Amino acid sequence: MGIYVVYLLVSGYAISHHEPWTDEVNSWNIAKGSHRYTDLIRNTRYEGHPPGWFTILWSISKFTHNLAYMKAAQWLIAAMVVYMILFVSPFPLFTKILIPFGYYFIFEYAVFSRNYSMGVLAAFCICCILVKDFKYKPLLYYTLLFCLSNTLLLAALLGASLHLYFLLWNWEQKRKIGMHIVLGVIVSLPAVYFIFPPGDSELNKNFWHNSIAIHQLTALNEIPLRAFLPIPAWWNYQFWNTEFLLEAKNAHNFLQFADPLISLGILALGALILRKSPKSLALFIANVLVTAIVAVAVQPLTSARYSGFIFIGFITAWWLYCYETPVTTGNSRLVNMLLLVQVTAGAFAVTKDILLPFSNLYRVRELVNEVPAGNRLVTDYWTMSGYVAFMDKPAYCIDTRKEMSFIVWGTDIPAIHNDPARYSGGLNDLFSRQHIHSVYMVSIAPEQQLFSTDSQLQKSFLITLIDKREGAILRGGNLYLYRISSRQATLSPGPYVIQ
Repeated sequence: MGIYVVYLLVSGYAISHHEPWTDEVNSWNIAKGSHRYTDLIRNTRYEGHPPGWFTILWSISKFTHNLAYMKAAQWLIAAMVVYMILFVSPFPLFTKILIPFGYYFIFEYAVFSRNYSMGVLAAFCICCILVKDFKYKPLLYYTLLFCLSNTLLLAALLGASLHLYFLLWNWEQKRKIGMHIVLGVIVSLPAVYFIFPPGDSELNKNFWHNSIAIHQLTALNEIPLRAFLPIPAWWNYQFWNTEFLLEAKNAHNFLQFADPLISLGILALGALILRKSPKSLALFIANVLVTAIVAVAVQPLTSARYSGFIFIGFITAWWLYCYETPVTTGNSRLVNMLLLVQVTAGAFAVTKDILLPFSNLYRVRELVNEVPAGNRLVTDYWTMSGYVAFMDKPAYCIDTRKEMSFIVWGTDIPAIHNDPARYSGGLNDLFSRQHIHSVYMVSIAPEQQLFSTDSQLQKSFLITLIDKREGAILRGGNLYLYRISSRQATLSPGPYVIQ
Protein backbone atom coordinates (compact mmCIF):
# COMPACT_ATOMS: atom_id res chain seq x y z
CA MET A 1 0.00 0.00 0.00
CA GLY A 2 2.89 2.36 0.73
CA ILE A 3 4.18 2.02 -2.86
CA TYR A 4 0.72 2.83 -4.17
CA VAL A 5 0.47 5.96 -2.03
CA VAL A 6 3.89 7.08 -3.30
CA TYR A 7 2.75 6.53 -6.88
CA LEU A 8 -0.46 8.50 -6.33
CA LEU A 9 1.47 11.41 -4.83
CA VAL A 10 4.19 11.48 -7.48
CA SER A 11 1.84 11.04 -10.44
CA GLY A 12 -0.68 13.51 -9.04
CA TYR A 13 2.00 16.13 -8.50
CA ALA A 14 3.43 15.54 -11.98
CA ILE A 15 0.02 15.75 -13.67
CA SER A 16 -0.91 18.93 -11.78
CA HIS A 17 2.35 20.57 -12.91
CA HIS A 18 2.10 19.44 -16.53
CA GLU A 19 1.21 22.08 -19.11
CA PRO A 20 -1.10 20.54 -21.77
CA TRP A 21 -0.10 20.72 -25.40
CA THR A 22 -2.04 20.83 -28.66
CA ASP A 23 -3.07 17.16 -28.90
CA GLU A 24 -4.35 17.16 -25.32
CA VAL A 25 -6.35 20.37 -25.55
CA ASN A 26 -7.76 19.66 -29.00
CA SER A 27 -9.48 16.51 -27.70
CA TRP A 28 -10.90 18.65 -24.91
CA ASN A 29 -12.01 21.31 -27.41
CA ILE A 30 -13.80 18.74 -29.56
CA ALA A 31 -15.61 17.38 -26.50
CA LYS A 32 -16.78 20.72 -25.16
CA GLY A 33 -17.60 21.98 -28.67
CA SER A 34 -19.99 19.06 -29.24
CA HIS A 35 -23.41 19.82 -27.76
CA ARG A 36 -24.95 16.38 -28.32
CA TYR A 37 -23.29 13.00 -28.34
CA THR A 38 -24.17 12.64 -32.01
CA ASP A 39 -22.21 15.87 -32.60
CA LEU A 40 -19.25 14.32 -30.80
CA ILE A 41 -19.34 11.23 -33.00
CA ARG A 42 -19.46 13.39 -36.11
CA ASN A 43 -16.68 15.72 -34.94
CA THR A 44 -14.35 12.88 -34.01
CA ARG A 45 -14.66 11.11 -37.34
CA TYR A 46 -11.64 13.04 -38.59
CA GLU A 47 -9.40 12.12 -35.66
CA GLY A 48 -8.52 8.56 -36.64
CA HIS A 49 -9.34 7.53 -33.05
CA PRO A 50 -12.41 5.67 -31.78
CA PRO A 51 -14.60 7.71 -29.39
CA GLY A 52 -13.64 6.12 -26.05
CA TRP A 53 -11.55 8.96 -24.58
CA PHE A 54 -13.71 11.60 -26.24
CA THR A 55 -16.78 10.13 -24.56
CA ILE A 56 -15.22 10.65 -21.13
CA LEU A 57 -14.20 14.22 -21.96
CA TRP A 58 -17.62 14.98 -23.44
CA SER A 59 -19.29 13.79 -20.22
CA ILE A 60 -17.02 16.00 -18.12
CA SER A 61 -17.48 19.03 -20.37
CA LYS A 62 -21.24 18.99 -19.84
CA PHE A 63 -20.77 20.29 -16.30
CA THR A 64 -17.45 22.16 -16.49
CA HIS A 65 -15.00 23.67 -18.97
CA ASN A 66 -12.17 23.59 -16.44
CA LEU A 67 -9.20 21.67 -17.88
CA ALA A 68 -8.27 20.50 -14.38
CA TYR A 69 -11.12 17.98 -14.56
CA MET A 70 -9.59 16.42 -17.68
CA LYS A 71 -6.35 16.02 -15.76
CA ALA A 72 -8.23 14.51 -12.84
CA ALA A 73 -9.83 11.93 -15.13
CA GLN A 74 -6.43 11.03 -16.53
CA TRP A 75 -4.96 10.67 -13.02
CA LEU A 76 -7.84 8.40 -11.99
CA ILE A 77 -7.29 6.09 -14.97
CA ALA A 78 -3.53 5.97 -14.37
CA ALA A 79 -4.18 5.19 -10.69
CA MET A 80 -6.49 2.32 -11.66
CA VAL A 81 -3.84 0.87 -13.97
CA VAL A 82 -1.21 0.88 -11.22
CA TYR A 83 -3.70 -0.50 -8.68
CA MET A 84 -4.10 -3.54 -10.93
CA ILE A 85 -0.34 -3.94 -11.26
CA LEU A 86 0.26 -3.77 -7.51
CA PHE A 87 -2.74 -5.65 -6.17
CA VAL A 88 -4.09 -7.86 -8.95
CA SER A 89 -1.22 -8.89 -11.21
CA PRO A 90 0.74 -12.13 -10.68
CA PHE A 91 4.13 -10.43 -11.04
CA PRO A 92 6.92 -11.01 -8.52
CA LEU A 93 7.08 -8.34 -5.81
CA PHE A 94 10.10 -6.41 -7.09
CA THR A 95 8.61 -6.35 -10.59
CA LYS A 96 5.38 -4.91 -9.18
CA ILE A 97 7.37 -2.14 -7.50
CA LEU A 98 9.33 -1.22 -10.63
CA ILE A 99 6.57 -1.14 -13.25
CA PRO A 100 4.55 1.81 -11.85
CA PHE A 101 7.59 4.09 -11.90
CA GLY A 102 8.69 3.21 -15.41
CA TYR A 103 8.59 5.68 -18.27
CA TYR A 104 5.15 4.78 -19.60
CA PHE A 105 3.32 4.34 -16.31
CA ILE A 106 4.68 7.44 -14.55
CA PHE A 107 5.06 9.77 -17.54
CA GLU A 108 3.89 9.02 -21.07
CA TYR A 109 0.65 7.23 -20.17
CA ALA A 110 0.11 9.03 -16.87
CA VAL A 111 1.03 12.70 -17.22
CA PHE A 112 -0.45 13.26 -20.68
CA SER A 113 -4.24 13.47 -20.84
CA ARG A 114 -4.68 11.20 -23.84
CA ASN A 115 -6.42 7.94 -24.70
CA TYR A 116 -3.42 5.64 -24.19
CA SER A 117 -3.89 4.79 -20.51
CA MET A 118 -7.50 3.77 -21.19
CA GLY A 119 -6.21 1.14 -23.57
CA VAL A 120 -3.67 -0.10 -21.02
CA LEU A 121 -6.40 -0.36 -18.35
CA ALA A 122 -8.69 -2.37 -20.62
CA ALA A 123 -5.82 -4.68 -21.63
CA PHE A 124 -4.92 -5.40 -18.01
CA CYS A 125 -8.56 -6.08 -17.16
CA ILE A 126 -8.64 -8.65 -19.96
CA CYS A 127 -5.48 -10.26 -18.57
CA CYS A 128 -7.27 -10.75 -15.24
CA ILE A 129 -10.07 -12.84 -16.72
CA LEU A 130 -8.52 -14.43 -19.79
CA VAL A 131 -7.58 -17.79 -18.27
CA LYS A 132 -10.39 -17.99 -15.73
CA ASP A 133 -13.78 -19.66 -15.99
CA PHE A 134 -16.91 -18.08 -14.55
CA LYS A 135 -20.53 -17.69 -15.55
CA TYR A 136 -20.47 -14.36 -17.33
CA LYS A 137 -16.92 -14.50 -18.64
CA PRO A 138 -17.80 -14.30 -22.38
CA LEU A 139 -19.96 -11.23 -21.86
CA LEU A 140 -17.34 -9.48 -19.74
CA TYR A 141 -14.50 -10.49 -22.03
CA TYR A 142 -16.09 -9.15 -25.20
CA THR A 143 -17.21 -5.98 -23.41
CA LEU A 144 -13.61 -5.35 -22.37
CA LEU A 145 -12.35 -6.22 -25.85
CA PHE A 146 -14.80 -3.70 -27.28
CA CYS A 147 -13.58 -1.03 -24.84
CA LEU A 148 -9.94 -1.82 -25.64
CA SER A 149 -10.39 -1.60 -29.40
CA ASN A 150 -12.31 1.65 -29.10
CA THR A 151 -9.50 3.64 -27.50
CA LEU A 152 -6.96 3.86 -30.34
CA LEU A 153 -5.54 1.87 -33.25
CA LEU A 154 -2.53 0.51 -31.37
CA ALA A 155 -4.77 -0.67 -28.54
CA ALA A 156 -7.00 -2.39 -31.10
CA LEU A 157 -3.93 -4.23 -32.41
CA LEU A 158 -3.06 -5.27 -28.87
CA GLY A 159 -6.67 -6.42 -28.50
CA ALA A 160 -6.31 -8.60 -31.60
CA SER A 161 -3.15 -10.12 -30.12
CA LEU A 162 -4.90 -10.79 -26.82
CA HIS A 163 -7.76 -12.39 -28.72
CA LEU A 164 -5.23 -14.68 -30.40
CA TYR A 165 -4.12 -15.76 -26.92
CA PHE A 166 -7.76 -16.32 -25.99
CA LEU A 167 -8.31 -18.49 -29.06
CA LEU A 168 -5.19 -20.53 -28.34
CA TRP A 169 -6.27 -21.00 -24.72
CA ASN A 170 -9.68 -22.27 -25.81
CA TRP A 171 -7.98 -24.55 -28.35
CA GLU A 172 -5.85 -26.00 -25.56
CA GLN A 173 -9.03 -26.59 -23.56
CA LYS A 174 -10.36 -28.49 -26.60
CA ARG A 175 -13.18 -26.00 -27.05
CA LYS A 176 -14.60 -24.78 -30.35
CA ILE A 177 -13.16 -21.44 -31.43
CA GLY A 178 -15.12 -20.72 -34.62
CA MET A 179 -17.73 -18.58 -32.87
CA HIS A 180 -15.02 -16.72 -30.95
CA ILE A 181 -13.26 -15.87 -34.22
CA VAL A 182 -16.50 -14.41 -35.59
CA LEU A 183 -17.27 -12.51 -32.37
CA GLY A 184 -13.76 -11.06 -32.32
CA VAL A 185 -14.27 -9.65 -35.81
CA ILE A 186 -17.72 -8.28 -34.97
CA VAL A 187 -16.48 -6.54 -31.82
CA SER A 188 -13.69 -4.86 -33.78
CA LEU A 189 -15.92 -3.45 -36.54
CA PRO A 190 -16.95 -0.20 -34.74
CA ALA A 191 -13.29 0.59 -34.08
CA VAL A 192 -12.42 -0.05 -37.73
CA TYR A 193 -15.15 2.39 -38.75
CA PHE A 194 -13.67 5.17 -36.61
CA ILE A 195 -10.04 4.41 -37.36
CA PHE A 196 -10.69 4.89 -41.09
CA PRO A 197 -11.95 8.50 -41.34
CA PRO A 198 -14.03 10.04 -44.17
CA GLY A 199 -12.59 10.32 -47.65
CA ASP A 200 -11.80 14.03 -47.31
CA SER A 201 -9.76 13.47 -44.14
CA GLU A 202 -6.01 13.97 -44.06
CA LEU A 203 -5.89 10.61 -42.26
CA ASN A 204 -7.94 8.60 -44.74
CA LYS A 205 -6.78 5.32 -46.23
CA ASN A 206 -5.60 6.98 -49.46
CA PHE A 207 -3.34 9.30 -47.46
CA TRP A 208 -2.04 6.29 -45.51
CA HIS A 209 -1.36 4.31 -48.68
CA ASN A 210 0.36 7.19 -50.43
CA SER A 211 2.51 7.97 -47.40
CA ILE A 212 4.39 4.64 -47.51
CA ALA A 213 8.05 5.42 -48.11
CA ILE A 214 11.43 3.73 -47.75
CA HIS A 215 12.16 5.65 -44.54
CA GLN A 216 9.20 3.91 -42.91
CA LEU A 217 10.82 0.57 -43.62
CA THR A 218 14.19 1.65 -42.30
CA ALA A 219 12.57 3.18 -39.20
CA LEU A 220 11.26 -0.22 -38.12
CA ASN A 221 14.50 -0.92 -36.27
CA GLU A 222 13.89 2.15 -34.10
CA ILE A 223 10.61 0.87 -32.63
CA PRO A 224 12.07 -1.62 -30.11
CA LEU A 225 14.60 0.97 -28.94
CA ARG A 226 11.89 3.53 -28.29
CA ALA A 227 9.63 0.92 -26.68
CA PHE A 228 12.08 -0.82 -24.34
CA LEU A 229 14.89 1.75 -23.92
CA PRO A 230 12.95 5.05 -23.86
CA ILE A 231 15.70 7.04 -22.14
CA PRO A 232 15.53 10.48 -23.80
CA ALA A 233 18.57 12.29 -25.17
CA TRP A 234 19.25 14.04 -21.86
CA TRP A 235 21.62 16.55 -23.44
CA ASN A 236 18.76 18.06 -25.48
CA TYR A 237 16.62 20.73 -23.83
CA GLN A 238 13.69 19.62 -26.00
CA PHE A 239 14.17 15.97 -25.08
CA TRP A 240 10.64 14.70 -25.64
CA ASN A 241 10.25 12.12 -28.42
CA THR A 242 14.01 11.55 -28.52
CA GLU A 243 15.83 8.29 -27.73
CA PHE A 244 19.43 8.49 -26.58
CA LEU A 245 20.87 5.76 -28.83
CA LEU A 246 19.09 7.10 -31.90
CA GLU A 247 20.21 10.66 -31.21
CA ALA A 248 23.76 9.63 -30.38
CA LYS A 249 24.30 7.85 -33.69
CA ASN A 250 24.70 11.25 -35.36
CA ALA A 251 27.89 11.73 -33.35
CA HIS A 252 28.99 8.10 -33.10
CA ASN A 253 28.97 6.32 -36.45
CA PHE A 254 29.28 2.84 -34.96
CA LEU A 255 25.72 3.21 -33.62
CA GLN A 256 24.46 3.26 -37.20
CA PHE A 257 25.23 -0.46 -37.22
CA ALA A 258 24.80 -1.17 -33.51
CA ASP A 259 21.29 0.25 -33.11
CA PRO A 260 19.59 -2.29 -35.44
CA LEU A 261 21.45 -5.12 -33.72
CA ILE A 262 20.35 -3.86 -30.30
CA SER A 263 16.74 -3.68 -31.55
CA LEU A 264 16.85 -7.26 -32.75
CA GLY A 265 18.51 -8.27 -29.49
CA ILE A 266 15.70 -6.69 -27.47
CA LEU A 267 13.03 -8.55 -29.42
CA ALA A 268 15.00 -11.77 -29.08
CA LEU A 269 15.30 -11.16 -25.34
CA GLY A 270 11.54 -10.71 -25.07
CA ALA A 271 10.99 -13.96 -26.95
CA LEU A 272 13.58 -15.71 -24.75
CA ILE A 273 11.79 -14.61 -21.59
CA LEU A 274 8.42 -15.85 -22.88
CA ARG A 275 9.62 -19.01 -24.63
CA LYS A 276 8.16 -21.46 -22.10
CA SER A 277 4.61 -20.22 -22.78
CA PRO A 278 3.74 -20.62 -26.48
CA LYS A 279 0.54 -18.61 -26.04
CA SER A 280 2.30 -15.66 -24.38
CA LEU A 281 5.05 -15.80 -26.98
CA ALA A 282 2.43 -15.79 -29.76
CA LEU A 283 0.76 -12.75 -28.18
CA PHE A 284 4.06 -10.85 -28.04
CA ILE A 285 5.15 -11.76 -31.57
CA ALA A 286 1.71 -11.04 -33.04
CA ASN A 287 1.62 -7.61 -31.43
CA VAL A 288 5.10 -6.80 -32.74
CA LEU A 289 4.20 -7.93 -36.27
CA VAL A 290 0.88 -6.11 -36.58
CA THR A 291 2.43 -2.97 -35.09
CA ALA A 292 5.27 -3.20 -37.62
CA ILE A 293 2.72 -3.48 -40.43
CA VAL A 294 1.01 -0.33 -39.19
CA ALA A 295 4.39 1.41 -38.96
CA VAL A 296 4.99 0.70 -42.63
CA ALA A 297 1.47 1.06 -44.02
CA VAL A 298 0.17 3.94 -41.89
CA GLN A 299 2.92 6.03 -40.36
CA PRO A 300 6.34 5.47 -38.79
CA LEU A 301 6.00 5.06 -35.03
CA THR A 302 8.66 7.65 -34.26
CA SER A 303 7.14 8.71 -30.94
CA ALA A 304 7.54 6.82 -27.68
CA ARG A 305 3.80 6.96 -27.00
CA TYR A 306 3.19 4.92 -30.17
CA SER A 307 6.11 2.50 -29.88
CA GLY A 308 5.22 2.05 -26.21
CA PHE A 309 2.40 -0.32 -27.08
CA ILE A 310 5.05 -2.87 -28.06
CA PHE A 311 6.25 -2.66 -24.45
CA ILE A 312 2.68 -2.84 -23.14
CA GLY A 313 2.20 -5.91 -25.30
CA PHE A 314 5.25 -7.48 -23.64
CA ILE A 315 3.90 -6.64 -20.16
CA THR A 316 0.53 -8.24 -20.95
CA ALA A 317 2.29 -11.32 -22.33
CA TRP A 318 4.46 -11.49 -19.19
CA TRP A 319 1.33 -11.09 -17.04
CA LEU A 320 -0.29 -14.11 -18.68
CA TYR A 321 3.01 -16.02 -18.61
CA CYS A 322 3.17 -15.60 -14.82
CA TYR A 323 -0.30 -17.15 -14.51
CA GLU A 324 0.63 -20.42 -16.14
CA THR A 325 4.41 -20.83 -15.87
CA PRO A 326 6.65 -20.73 -12.79
CA VAL A 327 8.84 -17.62 -12.97
CA THR A 328 12.52 -18.50 -12.82
CA THR A 329 15.09 -16.29 -11.13
CA GLY A 330 16.82 -15.77 -14.46
CA ASN A 331 13.67 -14.61 -16.23
CA SER A 332 12.73 -12.34 -13.35
CA ARG A 333 16.16 -10.69 -13.43
CA LEU A 334 15.97 -10.11 -17.18
CA VAL A 335 12.55 -8.47 -16.89
CA ASN A 336 13.71 -6.33 -13.97
CA MET A 337 16.75 -5.18 -15.96
CA LEU A 338 14.42 -3.87 -18.66
CA LEU A 339 12.22 -2.24 -16.03
CA LEU A 340 15.17 -0.48 -14.36
CA VAL A 341 15.87 1.21 -17.70
CA GLN A 342 12.24 2.29 -17.79
CA VAL A 343 12.45 3.66 -14.23
CA THR A 344 15.54 5.71 -15.15
CA ALA A 345 13.74 7.16 -18.17
CA GLY A 346 10.61 7.87 -16.15
CA ALA A 347 12.48 9.66 -13.36
CA PHE A 348 14.29 11.89 -15.87
CA ALA A 349 11.16 12.78 -17.88
CA VAL A 350 8.95 13.50 -14.86
CA THR A 351 11.61 15.65 -13.20
CA LYS A 352 12.12 17.72 -16.33
CA ASP A 353 8.38 18.11 -16.90
CA ILE A 354 7.92 19.37 -13.35
CA LEU A 355 10.85 21.80 -13.49
CA LEU A 356 10.31 23.11 -17.03
CA PRO A 357 7.19 24.14 -18.96
CA PHE A 358 6.21 21.35 -21.31
CA SER A 359 4.16 23.78 -23.39
CA ASN A 360 3.44 27.49 -23.08
CA LEU A 361 -0.07 27.34 -24.53
CA TYR A 362 -1.50 27.85 -21.05
CA ARG A 363 0.02 31.36 -21.02
CA VAL A 364 -2.07 32.57 -23.94
CA ARG A 365 -4.23 34.70 -21.63
CA GLU A 366 -1.15 36.66 -20.57
CA LEU A 367 -0.50 37.66 -24.18
CA VAL A 368 -4.16 38.33 -24.93
CA ASN A 369 -4.27 40.76 -22.01
CA GLU A 370 -1.50 42.78 -23.66
CA VAL A 371 -3.68 43.57 -26.69
CA PRO A 372 -4.95 47.16 -26.39
CA ALA A 373 -8.69 47.53 -26.15
CA GLY A 374 -10.40 48.02 -29.49
CA ASN A 375 -7.94 45.98 -31.54
CA ARG A 376 -8.65 42.85 -33.56
CA LEU A 377 -7.09 39.63 -32.28
CA VAL A 378 -6.55 36.52 -34.42
CA THR A 379 -4.61 33.28 -34.29
CA ASP A 380 -3.26 30.87 -36.88
CA TYR A 381 -4.56 27.32 -37.26
CA TRP A 382 -2.12 25.45 -35.03
CA THR A 383 -2.36 28.04 -32.25
CA MET A 384 -6.14 28.04 -32.26
CA SER A 385 -6.47 24.98 -29.99
CA GLY A 386 -4.55 26.62 -27.17
CA TYR A 387 -6.56 29.81 -27.45
CA VAL A 388 -9.90 27.97 -27.42
CA ALA A 389 -8.91 25.74 -24.50
CA PHE A 390 -7.59 28.43 -22.18
CA MET A 391 -9.79 31.37 -23.25
CA ASP A 392 -12.86 29.11 -23.55
CA LYS A 393 -14.14 30.75 -26.71
CA PRO A 394 -13.70 30.27 -30.48
CA ALA A 395 -10.79 31.87 -32.31
CA TYR A 396 -10.61 33.52 -35.72
CA CYS A 397 -7.91 31.68 -37.72
CA ILE A 398 -6.22 33.98 -40.16
CA ASP A 399 -5.06 31.14 -42.42
CA THR A 400 -8.44 29.40 -42.71
CA ARG A 401 -10.25 32.77 -42.76
CA LYS A 402 -12.95 31.64 -40.35
CA GLU A 403 -13.79 31.24 -36.69
CA MET A 404 -13.01 27.80 -35.31
CA SER A 405 -13.24 25.83 -32.07
CA PHE A 406 -11.06 22.77 -32.75
CA ILE A 407 -8.69 21.25 -35.28
CA VAL A 408 -10.33 19.15 -38.00
CA TRP A 409 -8.13 16.77 -39.97
CA GLY A 410 -10.09 17.52 -43.12
CA THR A 411 -9.69 19.80 -46.10
CA ASP A 412 -8.51 22.83 -44.09
CA ILE A 413 -5.07 21.37 -43.40
CA PRO A 414 -3.96 20.65 -46.99
CA ALA A 415 -5.50 23.95 -48.06
CA ILE A 416 -3.41 26.03 -45.68
CA HIS A 417 -0.24 23.95 -46.16
CA ASN A 418 -0.46 24.30 -49.94
CA ASP A 419 -1.24 28.01 -49.83
CA PRO A 420 1.93 30.09 -50.44
CA ALA A 421 0.01 33.17 -49.19
CA ARG A 422 -1.27 31.43 -46.08
CA TYR A 423 -0.95 34.48 -43.82
CA SER A 424 -0.86 37.40 -46.25
CA GLY A 425 -3.93 36.21 -48.14
CA GLY A 426 -5.92 35.85 -44.92
CA LEU A 427 -4.79 39.25 -43.70
CA ASN A 428 -5.70 40.97 -46.96
CA ASP A 429 -9.12 39.29 -46.88
CA LEU A 430 -9.75 40.32 -43.26
CA PHE A 431 -8.54 43.89 -43.76
CA SER A 432 -10.72 44.27 -46.85
CA ARG A 433 -13.87 42.84 -45.27
CA GLN A 434 -13.65 44.65 -41.95
CA HIS A 435 -11.98 47.88 -43.18
CA ILE A 436 -9.11 47.67 -40.70
CA HIS A 437 -5.39 48.19 -41.17
CA SER A 438 -3.83 46.19 -38.34
CA VAL A 439 -4.41 43.15 -36.14
CA TYR A 440 -2.74 41.37 -33.26
CA MET A 441 -1.93 37.72 -33.82
CA VAL A 442 -1.03 35.01 -31.32
CA SER A 443 1.05 32.24 -32.88
CA ILE A 444 3.29 29.33 -31.95
CA ALA A 445 5.55 30.29 -34.87
CA PRO A 446 8.62 32.54 -34.39
CA GLU A 447 9.15 35.31 -36.93
CA GLN A 448 11.48 33.42 -39.27
CA GLN A 449 9.03 30.55 -39.49
CA LEU A 450 6.24 32.95 -40.43
CA PHE A 451 8.38 34.50 -43.15
CA SER A 452 9.56 31.15 -44.55
CA THR A 453 5.95 29.89 -44.63
CA ASP A 454 4.65 32.98 -46.46
CA SER A 455 7.23 34.91 -48.49
CA GLN A 456 4.75 37.75 -49.15
CA LEU A 457 4.08 38.41 -45.49
CA GLN A 458 7.12 40.55 -44.77
CA LYS A 459 6.82 42.39 -48.09
CA SER A 460 3.19 43.43 -47.64
CA PHE A 461 2.96 43.88 -43.87
CA LEU A 462 4.89 45.37 -41.01
CA ILE A 463 5.40 42.63 -38.40
CA THR A 464 6.20 43.74 -34.85
CA LEU A 465 6.93 41.21 -32.11
CA ILE A 466 5.14 42.49 -29.01
CA ASP A 467 5.90 39.70 -26.53
CA LYS A 468 6.75 36.02 -26.35
CA ARG A 469 6.69 33.04 -24.02
CA GLU A 470 9.59 30.69 -24.75
CA GLY A 471 11.40 27.85 -22.97
CA ALA A 472 8.95 25.00 -23.66
CA ILE A 473 10.16 21.40 -23.79
CA LEU A 474 7.81 20.77 -26.70
CA ARG A 475 8.97 21.86 -30.13
CA GLY A 476 6.24 24.23 -31.29
CA GLY A 477 5.17 24.83 -27.70
CA ASN A 478 6.15 28.49 -27.43
CA LEU A 479 3.89 31.52 -27.93
CA TYR A 480 4.42 34.81 -29.74
CA LEU A 481 2.27 37.94 -29.93
CA TYR A 482 2.60 40.05 -33.08
CA ARG A 483 1.14 43.32 -34.27
CA ILE A 484 0.62 43.10 -38.03
CA SER A 485 -0.03 46.27 -40.00
CA SER A 486 -0.53 46.97 -43.69
CA ARG A 487 2.44 48.77 -45.25
CA GLN A 488 0.12 50.55 -47.67
CA ALA A 489 -2.32 52.09 -45.22
CA THR A 490 -2.33 54.50 -42.33
CA LEU A 491 -1.60 52.60 -39.14
CA SER A 492 -4.59 52.89 -36.87
CA PRO A 493 -6.33 50.47 -34.51
CA GLY A 494 -9.50 48.82 -35.76
CA PRO A 495 -12.78 48.82 -33.86
CA TYR A 496 -13.18 45.07 -33.61
CA VAL A 497 -12.25 42.91 -30.66
CA ILE A 498 -12.03 39.15 -30.13
CA GLN A 499 -10.58 38.16 -26.79
